[in-house]
Amino acid sequence: MMIDAAKAVEWFQQKQRQILIGSLSCLAGAAILFGYLGRGPTPINYAEAELAFAQWKSSPLDDRLYQSLKEAIRIVPSIEKKYEAVIAQKLLNTDRMEEALVLASRALGRVKKEAPYHVIFAESSLLIEQGKFQQALENAVALKEQMGGSYGCEDKGGSLLYLHNLLRIACLQGALHNRPGEKVAWEELENFLQKDNRLARVFLGNFSFSNVDLAHYIAERKQELS
Repeated sequence: MMIDAAKAVEWFQQKQRQILIGSLSCLAGAAILFGYLGRGPTPINYAEAELAFAQWKSSPLDDRLYQSLKEAIRIVPSIEKKYEAVIAQKLLNTDRMEEALVLASRALGRVKKEAPYHVIFAESSLLIEQGKFQQALENAVALKEQMGGSYGCEDKGGSLLYLHNLLRIACLQGALHNRPGEKVAWEELENFLQKDNRLARVFLGNFSFSNVDLAHYIAERKQELS
């Protein structure tokens, strides 16, 4: 039975959101040093702000908790810097797009030097969230070209990021109804997966759709596009 292409594309894109901004939060947080001495918020302020963040994170739809978090951030601005990537992801998930984009842009700017390819990937993710598929596709293709033969180097992004970007290109070509481009993209992804069985198992294991794995979907989609 053929899989509905539109539903599959939407599902794969949602799956990829898990590695967008959240994957950069550790890097963003690592760049922040807290000053407990001297002028500024007290240790109690920090503790209260951490609690406010934890409570809102567990119930991001609770507007009362969100307002409490914003007040805590006003008192302890460094809390926002520490958790802005996580907060941005939660805001995206709860459809607070405008606020999410502001925080996400800040978070990505802080780690651009340390993880340039991840930042480009995440920036494209934000474009997808805004429905700017053509621009996101152009960015994804540019990222593939920039990574070039260095995709296997973890400090340059790593093979998994390269694979996720290939998947994104195929999905975006489908979303833009470019059948020839989509077919070529699926073939490129399939060929890359065939080069490394271990990597393929790790990557394909992250995806399933209605009990049909990604490899099966690629084969069916290629047949439909022929």
